[in-house]
Amino acid sequence: MTIHEPYSFKRSNHNKYIFETDSDILYSVEFTEGSYYFHRLPHYINVFEFSINILRVDENISPPFDKRVEVTVVKILSTFLSSRDNAVIYICQNLDDRHYARKRKFDMWFKQNALDNLEKYDLTVNYENMVFLTSLILNENNSHKDELIELFFEQPNQLGK
Repeated sequence: MTIHEPYSFKRSNHNKYIFETDSDILYSVEFTEGSYYFHRLPHYINVFEFSINILRVDENISPPFDKRVEVTVVKILSTFLSSRDNAVIYICQNLDDRHYARKRKFDMWFKQNALDNLEKYDLTVNYENMVFLTSLILNENNSHKDELIELFFEQPNQLGK
């Protein structure tokens, strides 16, 4: 099995990381405010929405498969969640009908990489003819773990309120 090194990445602001691939593709991994997904989340609990964005790519090519992108994204996620009381919600919406493919890819990344201290909980939410595939990811030592898990699984009952 080949071990891939993550790309070098830098923190561009408090919750945004940037890296560039060997193919000159520029990515950002961002952690933005995510508390609005929870109806009654206490102010003292930190929840962030996790997103991966391509900032620059040659418009004439599609990004090639690059195992180091996966390793880098996972390393950034692990780094962000090393602050034990951060929690992350990852949402795959069905705007382009690729939500199941993105979810499978992310699940594979999570499973294949050493994330021993992180836990992931999954939930499918159907709301107004849309499917939201959601994951809650947190450090196993998060001091609000039980409360976060409970709030995460009550989401379907709170949408639209």
